Amino acid sequence: MKRILAVLIFVVFVACSSDDPARRIEKLEKQLFTTEQSVDPLVADDLVTAYCDYATQYPDDPMSPEYLFKAVDVSMNLNNPQRTIAIVDRMLRDYPDYPRTQAALFVKGFIFETYYGNLDMAKKIYEQYLELYPNGEFADSCRASIENLGLTPEELVKKFENQ
Repeated sequence: MKRILAVLIFVVFVACSSDDPARRIEKLEKQLFTTEQSVDPLVADDLVTAYCDYATQYPDDPMSPEYLFKAVDVSMNLNNPQRTIAIVDRMLRDYPDYPRTQAALFVKGFIFETYYGNLDMAKKIYEQYLELYPNGEFADSCRASIENLGLTPEELVKKFENQ
């Protein structure tokens, strides 16, 4: 009887001491967003992982696509374009109708344009955006980006001065 009680106490202790995914996210967000110091990249990276893990564990939870969108934001701010693109692709695959997925798709085009300088791929992604969301929040930005792909800052200034 004592042995069963000891095992039960141990199981309850382990279960109570381990963070559930939502609590882990909350804890990491507090660490990252309430500090007045500079952002700790390790905490930010852990938070991106926690967001993605949550969406993996609870794909039908309404918070999952929101957490993936937050992961896009944090990953982008960590200057991790490859990981950001992978998360955007996941949002497109798993949550195409989630309202913020279109913003994530625009970010993907922006990454190919600015981080990789791959203007052909950026154009393809901007066109994909316009096909999927012709009246979307970033449709005008996609059109402008397509029109101005490859222009130097000086050429852009001159173009706007002439308009």
